[in-house]
Amino acid sequence: MKSFSAILFLIFLFSVTTNALGQDTFITLTGRVLDAQTGEAVPYANIQLKSGSMGTATNADGEFIFKILQRSSVDTLLISCIGYKTILIQADGKAFMNIALNPASILLTGVTVKSESALSLLKKALTKIPQNYDTSAARLTAFYRENFYLGDFELAFNESVLEINKVFHYTKLFNDQIRLIKGRKKNISFGQDGQFLFWISNISNTARTSLGEDMIKYNQEKRTVFNPDNYRFYEYEFGETIREDDRDILIINIFPKEKSRKGFLKVKLYIDEASLAIIKIYMELTPKGIEYVNNHQKGGVAYTIMSKVVKATLDFSHLSVTVTYKNYNNRWYLNNIHRHWEALVNSKKRNMTNRLWRADMELMITDIDTTRITSFTEGNIGNSHSSMGNMIGNSYDEAFWENYNILKPVLPDSLKTSTDSSEVKLKPRARNRLYGFTRADTLRGKISEIRSCYDVLFYHLDVTVNMDQRSIKGSNLIRFRTITPFTTIQVDLYANMKIEKILFRNQPLSYTREFDAVFIKFPREIKPGEESEIVIYYEGIPKIPDWSIPMNGGVLWDKDSLGNAWVQMVCQGSGASLWWPNKDHLSDEPDSMKIWITVPSQFTEISNGRLIRKTLVPGNQVRYEWFVSYPINNYNVTFNIGKYAHLTDQYISDDTLTIDYYVMPYNKDRALSLFEQVKPMLACYEKHFGKYPFPRDGFTLVESLYPMEHQSGVCIGKIPSENASNPNPLMWHESAHEWWGNAISCKDMADMWIHESFATYAESLIIECEHGTNAALQYINDHRSAVKNTAPVIGVYDVNHIFYDIQDMYEKGMLMLNTFRHVLKNDSTWFQLLRDIQQHFRYKTLTSDELIQFINTQTKTDYSYFFDQYLKHPGLPRLEIALTEKGSDTLVKFRWQTDVSDFRMPVDIIIAETSEQLYPTAEWKTVTLKNTTPSEVEVDDAKFFVDVILNNKF
Repeated sequence: MKSFSAILFLIFLFSVTTNALGQDTFITLTGRVLDAQTGEAVPYANIQLKSGSMGTATNADGEFIFKILQRSSVDTLLISCIGYKTILIQADGKAFMNIALNPASILLTGVTVKSESALSLLKKALTKIPQNYDTSAARLTAFYRENFYLGDFELAFNESVLEINKVFHYTKLFNDQIRLIKGRKKNISFGQDGQFLFWISNISNTARTSLGEDMIKYNQEKRTVFNPDNYRFYEYEFGETIREDDRDILIINIFPKEKSRKGFLKVKLYIDEASLAIIKIYMELTPKGIEYVNNHQKGGVAYTIMSKVVKATLDFSHLSVTVTYKNYNNRWYLNNIHRHWEALVNSKKRNMTNRLWRADMELMITDIDTTRITSFTEGNIGNSHSSMGNMIGNSYDEAFWENYNILKPVLPDSLKTSTDSSEVKLKPRARNRLYGFTRADTLRGKISEIRSCYDVLFYHLDVTVNMDQRSIKGSNLIRFRTITPFTTIQVDLYANMKIEKILFRNQPLSYTREFDAVFIKFPREIKPGEESEIVIYYEGIPKIPDWSIPMNGGVLWDKDSLGNAWVQMVCQGSGASLWWPNKDHLSDEPDSMKIWITVPSQFTEISNGRLIRKTLVPGNQVRYEWFVSYPINNYNVTFNIGKYAHLTDQYISDDTLTIDYYVMPYNKDRALSLFEQVKPMLACYEKHFGKYPFPRDGFTLVESLYPMEHQSGVCIGKIPSENASNPNPLMWHESAHEWWGNAISCKDMADMWIHESFATYAESLIIECEHGTNAALQYINDHRSAVKNTAPVIGVYDVNHIFYDIQDMYEKGMLMLNTFRHVLKNDSTWFQLLRDIQQHFRYKTLTSDELIQFINTQTKTDYSYFFDQYLKHPGLPRLEIALTEKGSDTLVKFRWQTDVSDFRMPVDIIIAETSEQLYPTAEWKTVTLKNTTPSEVEVDDAKFFVDVILNNKF
């Protein structure tokens, strides 16, 4: 996957750049603003052109970076901060500026005499808003950054340049538009407790909610201290006065009256005495305000459900916001919004008591344009509730911020000499539909005549793992049946692995190699129906994974927590031929397989199937002999080597299934807690998918370096202390692959969604079995924001196309299956269909077309249009809908806008507390809802994953 490099900036002393969109030349000014008396940094000081609209601010270390047009270098820089005297300096060719601000004079409250009350003065300030502030629309450029932490663990970091179409007046709906110009984020691994960490880091569109803190615009909101309905709850008192040069700034302190029921805020207002413009607002929730937020505004039912699911609570303990305004052309405009949140996280399952969760969100306006005030017609994210991190994705270019102004990042000392992130170039690391394919891709992914001519029946893999040299040496016997006559066949083995010899009836065979393909020449034509065997002897050092590429596998060489060697093979995507010779194509699985792995005797080795015996071999080594009695896809064949403890159990339904657990000895107690959910999980999956597919081989869970669905040897990743009990969606997901991916497998990697979409959907069924359908729906829809819709879910056939951003086959696939369930509108039919798919295709390989045709046959309805839209096109189906009030009724017009011409999926609309199904097509249809107002009608997007376009033209 694309990795986001650390956010590091080279401190340019003075640089000249050219705007990529035009011929304007920019200069970059840098410097630091300090307190002239103490020498300490002045954070969040304003740096702006005196005669222009562009500006920036210092960061928490007082540093700034300011990009201005070359022609503006004759202008004057205005440096200001409330509490300091404003200064002016020339914006010419100074390399680096250390700017000292002198503190303003502070007049204590007793020294200043006011002829009116603080509340009276505030009322006057509010009446003068139309004179002091630009109450027309404006186009703003802004820089936004957010950073979330749990203790010392970074949960999220992202930053972006935004364009904001800001209007002054508001309705109950948020009506500022936001367009993302560019953004980037850190990719942070959540490890094995991803669901919990995702839950506490996935905050709804914080750029949108930051704009909601503009109390000049929202001064009459229900709970503000500016709303006359709330005056009775608060005391309004004068504080000190700040005398800056030729102006006085009055401070009004607002705090709850004693015994006030609704005194939720403590506020400090900074008011320019001459104009009565409110130029800074600091707001902080009181204990009663914190209590109200925790009881009413943490996410409602969704929070309650997910808190139960992840077995954790998050309760706010501090929320504060600072809003400042700046003067431009004698009017005041929004300037900066800084929000700081703190909460306490508790989770018994993680031994977590009052762990501090904190968030900082910065919105800085960098430019104001009062000439372009048209609304955005596309790209508006102002109404989106997705997190900013999910909307940003991983966008990157070499000169990332170009000439946009940003809030300079605060770097740790260890990184301050590092180079600019623009020097890190993301090159195409793997071939895919964007960068094209090669002959090597075709050799690997296509079933040619020299691969289709034989059917593999059995493998016997016998290798020794040299732990010191990190190498493999051994052999693989391939038993096959001839389908069509041949003299040459293709097997596969990565080019870095050396072949010693290939034997057929104890006689050597000649062969040639091209890329990772091996072409074996037989001494005579092999006839159809013949069963034959060859043995390939080989050795080499298998590759290790490249984590910058999705599905790029290899051998993981690591150590456990006690310093012992710990090794795992993971090869999905890259293919099994990276470590052993085989017909490396998903369409041909052996009917059974022996896996013999020899390791030093002090280690335990776990592969697939059932352990038949352990055999001591010379050199203080032991051979673990496993037998897989069912078909197995090649990438599932694996080994795990470490100093494991072995636990056993049984799952009894109408028969008995053996369960084996292999865990690190120091994790025994954690494992016992974690594995309490295994039997309920198996019961849930058997209920919905049918019996466990591999009873002869048993069910095995392995603590591992990396989670992977290795058949009858499911790897669940490491078991850290914070992930040692319910729930564990990762374990649910990898175990669900025993049905989806192992019992039935796709014929081509392009159809990998059959594995991942169903396994991801299976996670929600565990929630449904444990917590009910509403909780499952919430779980499913919590993943909506992760869907990218940038490429079709189905990949490119015949080239083993998997090295691309595959995320949509998980989340989008799950949401698609949930949608299809509600299209059927019959759970009995839906779950019977899942069981029928398993029964019909068990131990077989299949294509998307075969699966969809089977679904059509079972349901007696052609749903090809549905799967074509969701799987073969990037975008979602778009439902255009118009609501018109006609007396006491509502006229509803609707149609589909889709890539598939005959798309005709039904969809539910919610009317008050009931629902009704519509049957849209590409043509407009109309229904009349009796005794209904438009405000009572909405599309049921919790059950149907579609884009809804509200058309107000009708």
